[in-house]
Amino acid sequence: MLSGSRITTVRRLTLVIVLLAISACTDPVAENTLQRSRDIPKWYDDAKLGIFIHWGPASVPAFAFGPPLRPGELEDILFYDSPREEMPYAEWYLNAMNYPGSETARHHAATYGDAPYSDFQPTFERRVNQGWDPDTWADLFSRAGAKYVVLVTKHHDGYTLWPSGATHPHRQNWGSSRDLVGELATAVRARGMRFGTYYSTGLDWSFQMVTDGDMIRDILLSAPASQAYADYTHEHMVELIDRYHPDLLWADIGYPSKGRQGELFDYYFTQVPEGTVNDRWGAVDDLGQIARIPGATWVLKALGRLLLTSESDPLADDPARFGYKTAEYDSLPGTPAFKWESTRGLGGSFAFNAAETAADMLSPAELIDYLVDTVAKNGNVLINVGPDSYGHIPDIQQAPLLGLGEWLSINGEAIYATRPWSRFKNLRGRELRYTQSDTVLYAIVIGAVEQSFTIEQPGIASSSIEVLGAEVVRTQDHDGLLTLTLNKPLNSPAVVVRFNVP
Repeated sequence: MLSGSRITTVRRLTLVIVLLAISACTDPVAENTLQRSRDIPKWYDDAKLGIFIHWGPASVPAFAFGPPLRPGELEDILFYDSPREEMPYAEWYLNAMNYPGSETARHHAATYGDAPYSDFQPTFERRVNQGWDPDTWADLFSRAGAKYVVLVTKHHDGYTLWPSGATHPHRQNWGSSRDLVGELATAVRARGMRFGTYYSTGLDWSFQMVTDGDMIRDILLSAPASQAYADYTHEHMVELIDRYHPDLLWADIGYPSKGRQGELFDYYFTQVPEGTVNDRWGAVDDLGQIARIPGATWVLKALGRLLLTSESDPLADDPARFGYKTAEYDSLPGTPAFKWESTRGLGGSFAFNAAETAADMLSPAELIDYLVDTVAKNGNVLINVGPDSYGHIPDIQQAPLLGLGEWLSINGEAIYATRPWSRFKNLRGRELRYTQSDTVLYAIVIGAVEQSFTIEQPGIASSSIEVLGAEVVRTQDHDGLLTLTLNKPLNSPAVVVRFNVP
């Protein structure tokens, strides 16, 4: 137990860290730019469904150890004592193989000996050139019902999926000579979808990587703080904007504090007026400098725990943040006023993990439930695919996407261009999620239904009631419940009841 004086000391240290963290995560962005970045374009709010793609040299070993993250477990890993010693993400292979004694290190030694990670580059590039077809991907994403696609153009390993003109100060030719980004952008846009670019802004292990054993400290210390990295990142971001005009800029694990973020945003929104950004732009490299102070890691973890436990309303907006909020392998407990995006892999990893089976993937019904729940809470879903090193999206990943697309072809009007209702779910009866348009309230029944089924009566005046994909032959109101009888059974993972509002 802490004594009173020690508690006071901890509080003072925490206050200092809070102030440092706030300053570290705030960049001198012009006020009009800050406001513009929070002004989410209508197309994004209407889209609801995007596809995320993690692909690169890590797709060659295609290995990750451990079960999928459970909701909220990232917070446990970062701020609490967690038994996990490595991330269950195959795209973290380079990092995990450098932890002595890790399962990934043992796998790498047994399979590849002492070969460096860079040896995967020629294998990846040779396999991609043997037959990757961006049109095949774009066709699949369109059939799945996606309205936008976000490609990982550079992950934490630093490898770029386009032939960049920026000079890497530590490694020559660490990137694709084939313009994978441009080819996919063209294929995606030809099918009417928007195109966005993910870029690992906060981490680049080809510049700096620390693997001492404490995950949060290692992540913070691995964030390059040099002016050279800030300039390199800024040059890359401008290059992506100039070449591809991405509809989304998706940053990860912060942005370099010396990277002229305000200037970058001004340029981006000038070039792409209908563009949007996510919310992961804080200056993590400044926090890395704090982590070098002896004992600071413990204080940073304590701060994280304090902020998590004292957060009175996770649905409240934070005026200091910009862009749309992102949740990873997690959700929100209710409907916030702000726009957000939920992302996860179809399985437990983002990049391809060869050990995963069909049983590890979301089923079509689970994917539909995930989308419906998120949209009812004012969110978008960015569902990830992890192609293999040949550029093939495994059949076990395609199956849930195609199941979702088939459902959306009948029920998409209850998803696209809708907005949240006064509540996101039912108060009684079987599980529902609600969305609405100007003249319609949609009640989406979670799970399959019989030919006759009962839901709550939402308590609104409606001119007629319909069920998408079938004809309603009889309705019966009783005790605040509504029983609907259809002309045929619906073999569907979720059924949409349409209340037409006069």
